[in-house]
Amino acid sequence: MAAAVPPSLVPSLVVDSRCELGEGPIWHAGRGELLYLDILAAKVYCFSPEKGSNIAEHDLSARTSIISTVVPVAGSNSEVLVGTKEGVALFDLDTKAWQPHPSNVNGEFVRMNDGKCDPQGRFWIGSIGRVGPDGADLAPHAAALYRLDSWGSGLVETLGGVTVSNGLAWSHDGRTMYYTDSLTFGVDAFDFHEASGEITNRRRIIDVCTDFPPVPDGCALDNEGKLWVACFGVGQVRRYDPDNGALLATVDLPHSTAGTECTACAFGGKDLDELYITTAHEFWPPERQAAMPNAGGLFKVSREELAKLGANITGMPTNWFKK
Repeated sequence: MAAAVPPSLVPSLVVDSRCELGEGPIWHAGRGELLYLDILAAKVYCFSPEKGSNIAEHDLSARTSIISTVVPVAGSNSEVLVGTKEGVALFDLDTKAWQPHPSNVNGEFVRMNDGKCDPQGRFWIGSIGRVGPDGADLAPHAAALYRLDSWGSGLVETLGGVTVSNGLAWSHDGRTMYYTDSLTFGVDAFDFHEASGEITNRRRIIDVCTDFPPVPDGCALDNEGKLWVACFGVGQVRRYDPDNGALLATVDLPHSTAGTECTACAFGGKDLDELYITTAHEFWPPERQAAMPNAGGLFKVSREELAKLGANITGMPTNWFKK
């Protein structure tokens, strides 16, 4: 008997932002906005679901060459923590104030990549190594995963030998951390020690593929404990069961107009019942960009489309950085 084909959901383009490397979507409940990035342009965008458009664009390229991730800071409705080329910094969306962290860690060929906060408010961020004349080649095992316990502490390396540090999420009970090093082609789990932030007992829980394409990229956890994984190279977000690795559903981007560089996903909207997806056209020549003009846009799976899975699926509230 043939295996059942998982249901496929259809996303819609909400912002034709044309990011070279769109990334890092995260819901900011205090502002009612979805924050997302163009990493290589060092830009932070603020999208309003109510208005259906970006309402702000922050160009930080004069301060750092990239912005790799963004998370809200507790106790403020405007301050965010961002990943930079060198490490991390604080940025205020309203006043534009900028404060780099003193313990930056990266060298010439390594930059920060995806990052998120754990339920206790500690910030986790990983890096990526690039080599070659145009920076398109990966440096195997040159990167790491770091933890920042507070603004007054230093970045602590928690995992070395990483190639492309990507998706981070925590289980509902807070005792498991999900983690992706993209070039391992799957999602791993760690036992997460809530009091100390220590991670132990690494094991594989989801096999996404065996070779490129795709590679697993950013991820998001839903209210049923299922993990949505952006799959770079095939233009999909896949919903998996982390308990058994089963593929439950897919979101298929329109490849003819948006390409296949799907980078990250996050639940947003006031009820966290919409799934937002960032895309890219990294290292593309102009003619390929012209042929697929929506590559780099922000896409959304509506609550009505999510309802096709037969459940009231929503995201989990964003963990903020406790400075």
